[in-house]
Amino acid sequence: MRLFMRIITIVYMTIFIALGAWLAAFAMHLVPVDSVAMFFQAVYDDQPLRALCGLIGAGVILFNLMVFQMAWARFQRQRTIAFTNADGQVTIALGAIEDFIRRTARQVSEIRDLKSDVLATKKGIEIAARVSLWSEAHIPEVTEKIQGLIKTRVQEMLGIEDPVWVRVHVSKIVARDDADAGAGTRREPPLDATTGWAPGAPFHGAGYDTRREV
Repeated sequence: MRLFMRIITIVYMTIFIALGAWLAAFAMHLVPVDSVAMFFQAVYDDQPLRALCGLIGAGVILFNLMVFQMAWARFQRQRTIAFTNADGQVTIALGAIEDFIRRTARQVSEIRDLKSDVLATKKGIEIAARVSLWSEAHIPEVTEKIQGLIKTRVQEMLGIEDPVWVRVHVSKIVARDDADAGAGTRREPPLDATTGWAPGAPFHGAGYDTRREV
């Protein structure tokens, strides 16, 4: 598979380098317009050449579809973790692991928010965590705690011994006072001076008895 992917990469590089070189030469007037027109006219007038161009075009389309399918299958494999039990295969979506990591991070009081991206490779599991910390947090200590906690819990949850690498990026540091002040700026809806009704308030029937008269 690796050899095949290398061959595909070399073919793509060769095609696009040749196309880029031809376009650069055409832009610098190194390729005469008359010769280009004569070439396309000759291909257009000759039926075998037209058939050859059609086959080449169909081959390029099929080749690109095959490459896209292989790349998509590889992407799907990287977005899941699979293992086999006695009763069959089990696959775990990496999104489920990311949700598990977010819930696990709530155990660390210094964390305000955490988002993670999980990537499964042949060498192990790579986790990139973006965290927002409270301002009183000691960053070296907290980030080490986060890395150890995520690594241990993921290995325990998946039941694997494969390496787990955790990269932590501190994206924001927030003071608790600022967060509390922002949460406390919520304004109550104004009361209507004539009816005493507040928009969004629950409706109690305005004293009207909704029971049917017998």
